[in-house]
Amino acid sequence: MMPLEKKHIDRIRELVHSYSGIILERVTTRNVDKKIHNQMKHFGVVKPADYILILEEFDHNSKAMDELIAELTVSESYFFRNPVQFEYLLEVMLPEFYQRSNWEIPLRVWSAGCSRGEEAYSLAMTMLYFQKKHPEARFSINAGDINGKNLVAAREAIYGNRSLREKLAIFEEKFGFKLGTRDDKGECSVSDELKTLVNLQKLNLKNIRGLNCLAGSDIIFCRNVLIYFDEQLRMQLAEKFYQCLNPGGVVFLGESECFSGISTPFELVNYKKIYAYRKPTGIR
Repeated sequence: MMPLEKKHIDRIRELVHSYSGIILERVTTRNVDKKIHNQMKHFGVVKPADYILILEEFDHNSKAMDELIAELTVSESYFFRNPVQFEYLLEVMLPEFYQRSNWEIPLRVWSAGCSRGEEAYSLAMTMLYFQKKHPEARFSINAGDINGKNLVAAREAIYGNRSLREKLAIFEEKFGFKLGTRDDKGECSVSDELKTLVNLQKLNLKNIRGLNCLAGSDIIFCRNVLIYFDEQLRMQLAEKFYQCLNPGGVVFLGESECFSGISTPFELVNYKKIYAYRKPTGIR
């Protein structure tokens, strides 16, 4: 295997950014050379220049790029991260939405950048709890991620202690039902009831046109994702999310994230010092 030179790594960084919007240094700085070599070996390539040629074909065949991103990115989340956002859904947004729609319109939820599925299944638990209290409340949950390994893990839906932190137990007690069943090792397999509520698919947030699948959303969770993008892409996503939201719809970001310098007329929601971005009602 030929060694990687700085020019090779720089070109691969450019290609990763062009395809996914990810600024590599914000995702990982450890073992980048080793991870790229792992992918070269996987594709049977000896020369870095030949591997770069394969990556450059991502418009026609993104397999190599998708697998490289899966190798380079480290995904970690846990259930009911930023719990006040879920409280806001239950206490404010869901009652307002269903009353405004006279319980006739299904709520549409998106987890954009869903990682390994903890966020999506947290949303599923929240929506199922609300539906148990209000059987007439209909909803759909979609979740997407660019990392194919994440989607495989989300479909398997088996989680260890790093994902199962104390917040989950608090919500399980509140809701009156469990996330799933636990084995002797403490791993939890998500219940079939919850798994069937979440539609998982590949989602590349850099592909702005491809985000038309979010159109008609009432809730978009895009948390701890924007930190890996540059300012231009963050602004493009703010505008696209605004276009895709129904009036009264809300975008939730991570605790350290915000939409700054945007021209879209989002209303800033402040609930217990947790912020969200709301599209005004009456605007399409």
